[in-house]
Amino acid sequence: MQQLTSSTKGVTTVKNFLTVLTAIALFGLVACEGPAGPAGKDGAAGAAGSPGANGVDAGFVYFDGFKADLKCATCHTPGVDTAFFVAGRVAEQANSKHSIGGDVDRNAKDCARCHTTEGLQQYVAGKPLTDILHPSAPGCFACHAPHGTGDFSLRVTNAVTMLSGVDGVADYSYTTTNKSTNMCITCHQPRAMSPKAPAYTKTAATDSLVLTNSRWYNHYGIQGPLLIGKGGYEFAGYNYPNSTHQSMATAGTLECATCHMQEPIGGGATKAGGHTMKLEFDSHGTPTVVVTACKKCHADITSSATSLTMSRTAFDDYRKASGVSRSVIAKSLDSLKTLLINKGWYDPATELVKASSSKPLVIKPAYRAGALYNFFFVEHDLSEGIHNSKYAKALLDASIAEMNKP
Repeated sequence: MQQLTSSTKGVTTVKNFLTVLTAIALFGLVACEGPAGPAGKDGAAGAAGSPGANGVDAGFVYFDGFKADLKCATCHTPGVDTAFFVAGRVAEQANSKHSIGGDVDRNAKDCARCHTTEGLQQYVAGKPLTDILHPSAPGCFACHAPHGTGDFSLRVTNAVTMLSGVDGVADYSYTTTNKSTNMCITCHQPRAMSPKAPAYTKTAATDSLVLTNSRWYNHYGIQGPLLIGKGGYEFAGYNYPNSTHQSMATAGTLECATCHMQEPIGGGATKAGGHTMKLEFDSHGTPTVVVTACKKCHADITSSATSLTMSRTAFDDYRKASGVSRSVIAKSLDSLKTLLINKGWYDPATELVKASSSKPLVIKPAYRAGALYNFFFVEHDLSEGIHNSKYAKALLDASIAEMNKP
């Protein structure tokens, strides 16, 4: 190995000394660090990031969002709830058929659009309809979007198209100056029928209608069409008049809410009126009707000018004296039902059409199926004719006359 010169050894010694000195200095800086000083002020907030993608099932926020200047206490007032009576109206809704009716569990996509809050939101927003997991019954957020709009305006106010169930009869729409009824008719209208009721011209003995579905009818939410005097099967050769309720509804002076959302009365709050949508309640064992709205036109409906309720018996007596009563509609329905049973078209055990894929029901001439159609149309309205008593009675009378023909 080559021997190092004395000069080379000196340079090496100096380098080693500097290396050791540097290490000692660095160690001292670390080992002898003093206590940390106070934290500095926060810097300015950075720019907001871009919005994330909507979740698949993000609930109400997904559809409505939150209004930028929304304040909870505007509606949810502390102490006394007197701004919008939110808590009280929630209690009313909890007692409504919307909340406790027999079909609030229909959460498959074809039914959920009207039987669940989330499904109706999808439908109104134009979103794809899906099965709704863990659905909620139609409630506040079904008809309103208060967090998104900052008020209690309705989701639907424009004219709503209703489906015709009769072949050859066009679909129709309904709107009023006061447009809240369109929110109701979004769901309280017919569903698609297959097959449709035959065209009025299908009167030949060879014309037939084949039914394989025991639920051949307009569904149960057909109050909208009956109210405006449309949707029934109108046999040729008969008159189909309308009640005053129809003309008032068409003119916009009568809405669904006029009767179904009357101000709750003392002794019946959360039982009738408001968001219960009910007109009748049990008052200590006596069926009682709220008539606040009725008195606006029928001033003589109660003996006292200050009375806002009357017994169901007195209410029925008043209807009977005024024209088409509850009992008249019921008797006509029973008469038509008997004819349909005798014909083998209606099954009293199931209260459905006597038809199935294995045992089809063949109706000849086809147009007479209109009697079966009208029976379900009036029965499923559930108003006992009040929505449009004259039109309902005319449909039943025409159907009975046609069924009695040879």
